Amino acid sequence: MSGRILAVAGAAALMASSASAADVRIADIKAFLFLERSGKWSANIVGAPAFADLAKGGGTIGEPATGVLVDLTFSGDKNSTPKFATATVNIAQTGKTGQQIVTHKAFTNFIFGADGVQHKAFFLESATCMPMTIDVKTPRAQKSIRLDFGCKEQAAYSPAMPSTSAIE
Repeated sequence: MSGRILAVAGAAALMASSASAADVRIADIKAFLFLERSGKWSANIVGAPAFADLAKGGGTIGEPATGVLVDLTFSGDKNSTPKFATATVNIAQTGKTGQQIVTHKAFTNFIFGADGVQHKAFFLESATCMPMTIDVKTPRAQKSIRLDFGCKEQAAYSPAMPSTSAIE
């Protein structure tokens, strides 16, 4: 009899843990450019107009920017640690030829403090020449953003940069 009680208690605990995993919500997605001359971060670029030639310092940014920091904000029950909580992220970029590059990330180990908020972040290098879609999913929520990046074709050799054979 006590074996059945333990089995029922264990099943109830497992269901409670699974319910906790579903309590993770996506509060916000932000993205920031790394400004390569000043070493600073841009303002949040989510919702900004299209960017062109950021790698060369084009656009309104005023300096080269090739890296993107993505800040994901999650919310959950205050002072909780949902045991099986996960969030998955798919980052898709499409080149000029239509070839798609997809990166997958997963986040676990959520520890929500007194405010019920936790941030997870990742950095993408050489990411500002192709449009980017970031899809974030939790068991009960999904949120997506699009960053409209583009670059003009670059010549194979630029007279401003010496060829490798000229460097000794």
